[in-house]
Amino acid sequence: SATPDTAWWNTPLAGVNDTRSPWAFQERRCADGQTVRLLSSHPHGEHLTGILRSRTFAAPPQLSFYLAGHQGEPERPPHQRNVVRLRDAATDAVLAEAFPPRSDTAQKITWSLANHAGKQAFLEVTDGDAADAWAWLALGRFDPPVLSLPSVAPGDIARRQQTAAELAQRLRLPILAQVRDVALRAEFDAEARAAAARALAALDRDAAGKALPPVLTNATQPMRLREGVGVALIETELPQARHEVLAAMKSAPHRVQLNWAQALAANAAGAEALLQAIEAGNAAPSLLQNRAVRDRLLAARSADFTARLKKLTRDLGPVDALRERLLVQRVRAYAAAAGKISEGERVFQQNCAACHSIDGQGGLVGPQLDGIGQRGLERLAEDILDPNRNVDRAFRSHILKLADGEVISGLPRREEGEVLILADSTGKEISVPKKNIESSRESESSLMPDNFGDVIPPEDFNHLMAFLLSKATGQSSK
Repeated sequence: SATPDTAWWNTPLAGVNDTRSPWAFQERRCADGQTVRLLSSHPHGEHLTGILRSRTFAAPPQLSFYLAGHQGEPERPPHQRNVVRLRDAATDAVLAEAFPPRSDTAQKITWSLANHAGKQAFLEVTDGDAADAWAWLALGRFDPPVLSLPSVAPGDIARRQQTAAELAQRLRLPILAQVRDVALRAEFDAEARAAAARALAALDRDAAGKALPPVLTNATQPMRLREGVGVALIETELPQARHEVLAAMKSAPHRVQLNWAQALAANAAGAEALLQAIEAGNAAPSLLQNRAVRDRLLAARSADFTARLKKLTRDLGPVDALRERLLVQRVRAYAAAAGKISEGERVFQQNCAACHSIDGQGGLVGPQLDGIGQRGLERLAEDILDPNRNVDRAFRSHILKLADGEVISGLPRREEGEVLILADSTGKEISVPKKNIESSRESESSLMPDNFGDVIPPEDFNHLMAFLLSKATGQSSK
């Protein structure tokens, strides 16, 4: 069970490169004149971000605490990326929330929870602002004391656990049980758990091969943790563990796929497995545009690498730096508080429902999206803003050249005698007589339009993400 020192843990934000925990203690003055120790995201640098979660507890009829901090530069509107929320432990629904008062002096916040008294709940403290100033929050002094601050800051605990795991891996220390415990316990920091997973793989690869796959495939676990677990499984060099990672690649964000691809390409067996997965359409050919992946594949001396590489990348365009920047901006700017599920459903109906269905409603041109929320924010943003990055072979568009010189692009739907039926990017069906087709080839591109970054404004994008992330049950066919 959780002790006071392990009752709080950090989860990195999606798409953030610096995933260190920001949480430490800081003396702050409160509005009632007291100066007290608060949990704060300020001491290690305001650019650090993260989501601090508490253990679960029974919600009291009323809960008060003191909160200090900021929401961007004072002369600008509040961005609402820093927030404290009380969530229902069973449903994850937000029961109450409060935003920093834009003051260095902690103000008293009081939540009336009479309608939720007795429910199991937890506190979620989010620092989502990576700026260097006006980008922190701090809290403490809970009344009633349903939560207590730890004696050691959560960030310090995480750093100690991570250092211990790295030493165990490097020195082969006989602490297998402790390492396994850290890797598998949900109430520990994601970075520390990822380091422990790699240590477990180094100390006992068979134990890692059995214990870690459920974490890898658990959509409720932080993507940063699943990324580290994937690397750990690859490092066991067990064929089944490698297979688990390659299967998980199909729905992982491109950034995570790249990390796994580099780890796979570190030896001949992994390099060959990666190439075969790309050739089979189970991993993105764009991984081969990464210099580190290419260099490792060359060093691994995979069979006929040069010819295979040329074939797999011949239709790929250059890496789009502007699109990559847009992805990063949209992921980091996503604010769950501003994303309304009902509005997101409207955005989905306007932009997506012609081709995609959810809960039996919508078109059947593209993949059905039941359970799509399991992919997480980062991968969903990629699928919408850069649809050609990870294209399932079953949904690649085909390019037909007709005898009269016309070129038609669409997704083959069916044949009706001597007529081929395709669907275009709007979901509209096109009939093409087979006798008029001079040539046909499969494209590396998705049928899905690639201009949603322009079509869907940021606020609507947030709503759409909230709607899609709420669809985390069931199975997606893509």
